[in-house]
Amino acid sequence: MASLDNITDPAVWGTITQTIVLTLTLVIFILSFRSQEKTSKENAYQKVLDDTTDAMRMLVTNPDLAMIQVEMARTIAPTSRTASLSREEMGIRNYLLLLYGIFERAYMLYSRKWIDKAAWSQWATWLETMMKHPLFVEVHSSSIGMFDRPFQDYVSSLLDSRSSK
Repeated sequence: MASLDNITDPAVWGTITQTIVLTLTLVIFILSFRSQEKTSKENAYQKVLDDTTDAMRMLVTNPDLAMIQVEMARTIAPTSRTASLSREEMGIRNYLLLLYGIFERAYMLYSRKWIDKAAWSQWATWLETMMKHPLFVEVHSSSIGMFDRPFQDYVSSLLDSRSSK
């Protein structure tokens, strides 16, 4: 059994101090590694979102690519309004789809508390303004499952409350 005299020994205190410092260093290292890994994953996802936005932007700037959507609509959902849209309407639809993706990203930032309620309020106002366009409902309904579920639920609730008025 160790005696209490050892506790006053400077060598014992040095060992205890080293153990505490080493433990804290390892904890800090593990936490910073996890934080760095999370940041890397978020950056990778952000890159995918940026690429998606670029692809949608191509649909707006190059209307000929809209034919892909028309052909897919005819095949997958023949009763979809997309299949019968004019070239100009497809341009508008694709612009709304581009904005839809941007609104989704802003909503995700708000839900993670990376932007405050006042900033989100401005985005929400813009979203609600764009929802008034007749093609917005088609954009929303045709992209169910392709965007963040909580965002799509939020938009659905806004559309439902608007239609019940």
